[in-house]
Amino acid sequence: MERKTIWLVGVVTTVLLFVALGTSLAVVDQTGTVPATATLGASTSLTIQAKRISDNGDVSSIDFGSLPGGTGDDLAPHYVAVEAHSNYGVWELEIYTNNFAAQPSTTTWGYQYGGMVDTGADGGNRVPMKWGAYISTTTVADPPANLNQWMYLKDKKDINPPGETKMSWAEAHADGYTNIAYGGPDYMNVIQPGGPTGGVPDTDNKLALYVVGQFGPAPADSYSTVIGFDLYHE
Repeated sequence: MERKTIWLVGVVTTVLLFVALGTSLAVVDQTGTVPATATLGASTSLTIQAKRISDNGDVSSIDFGSLPGGTGDDLAPHYVAVEAHSNYGVWELEIYTNNFAAQPSTTTWGYQYGGMVDTGADGGNRVPMKWGAYISTTTVADPPANLNQWMYLKDKKDINPPGETKMSWAEAHADGYTNIAYGGPDYMNVIQPGGPTGGVPDTDNKLALYVVGQFGPAPADSYSTVIGFDLYHE
């Protein structure tokens, strides 16, 4: 029995040796190739819906309502549910207002125009606004305790005050300050207040955006704006 076992081990070893030699000594005699090509079209989608914070019900607009004199920073009772998809290699989602068809008078309006402006946009009165984006609905205090980490809502006509930089729309856009999210074909990161510099990964491509009106420096008046969202790629 012992001799038979030794013989079998020898046979197996020989077979393995031949297999190894056969692999290492293989020679390619002929080569053939077949090209493969494809063209993938662009696919993008953006869904924007204002909702009540209290019950997540749909509403047609963000409405701060009638506020008493002396109101300071005030969280809107509504948020914006956003869903974005794009198969571009790098895409970005930004937020803005565009309150003026042409560059307004700096004598009347100053140099920054983001947020809500007086009805008719003729008196120079403005309520600055800040936004905070989160990967899902969350509890936000009124006013938010971390409001200093939220971003100002920029306007497309913003320009730099004399001696200042990084405050114009062009610079804010180029620096990514206006972006609430960015991503690629298979990922999305949301720029959350106080979050990491690179954003927070969002697995369902949905986010919740909250807004605060800074009414403290604004005079008594009626205010409005239209908040825009652009899904774009470079």
